[in-house]
Amino acid sequence: MQQRILYRAKEKIKKLILRSKLYKINYGMNQCYVLPYHMIVKTKNGFYPETDIHEFENQIKHVVRHYKIVTLNEIIGRMRNREPLRRYLAITFDDGFRDNYENAYPILKRYDLPATIFLTTGYVETGKIPWFIRVRYMFKETKRIELKVNLNGQSRVLPLGTQRERYAASQIIMNHLMGCGSKEIMDTVEAISQELEIGNFNEINDLMLSWKQIREMSKNSILFGGHTITHPILSKIPLNNAEEEIKGSKEIIESETGQSVRTFAYPFGKKDHFREEITKILGRHDFIGAVTTEKGRNNPNTNVFEINRSFPWEMQQSKW
Repeated sequence: MQQRILYRAKEKIKKLILRSKLYKINYGMNQCYVLPYHMIVKTKNGFYPETDIHEFENQIKHVVRHYKIVTLNEIIGRMRNREPLRRYLAITFDDGFRDNYENAYPILKRYDLPATIFLTTGYVETGKIPWFIRVRYMFKETKRIELKVNLNGQSRVLPLGTQRERYAASQIIMNHLMGCGSKEIMDTVEAISQELEIGNFNEINDLMLSWKQIREMSKNSILFGGHTITHPILSKIPLNNAEEEIKGSKEIIESETGQSVRTFAYPFGKKDHFREEITKILGRHDFIGAVTTEKGRNNPNTNVFEINRSFPWEMQQSKW
């Protein structure tokens, strides 16, 4: 009861701050934001990392009014040169989904805004889909009512009777796979697809960008960054493999676009998904900075190879 009262009090305070616009005090601080997007969709299914297209445009309208929208490269340059960051903001997308071109790109063009898309190059025009999307899809589509699975030596039965249960089960599997190496991930995904009786993934084989779309955007204010070839958890694979993933994705993008690739996004992006040796590899291959999925603002003291990504406070609290 006491926790519920405290929660309601906090919510009232947040609403008061929003109505009074006291959050604008933050605008005076020497800090910047990097927005993290994945899919921009017309209809959300509740399983994928999605943002509704109308919500996306409303967010864009807000940041255009209140922030200075620049490239991620410029923000990194300002951080390196200790230049002011107040109210600067960059827009980023991870993985390279086709809807970035179909839904987000027209909005960005309408407002004449730059953005950076981090490409997982092994999924561009290969007919393959990211393994984490396969996991979500399997649980979204399965007709099974439970899944028996062994995780870390412990047998578990995951209920799948409702959409909420299926999503919760997919999250349990995702959390487990985050601690695995690439081979174990693929073996586990294959085994679970058989258990869930998912025969094919034809419905989602067209989720990713084409090189033609990428080249068009690269000529119109969209930069492309590295995001590996196969989206492994870099801290879970040998360093030489990690370097191949990083170097290979950079070279492919540069070859296809003629555009220099200077920024990188760590797959999954939490602190335990990469390590110091990985940032050294990035430095050797002429990357100027890298983004994480750790939440928070950035200031001149932020490590340019550990840039935080999150929405400004007022956007986190608002219903768009």
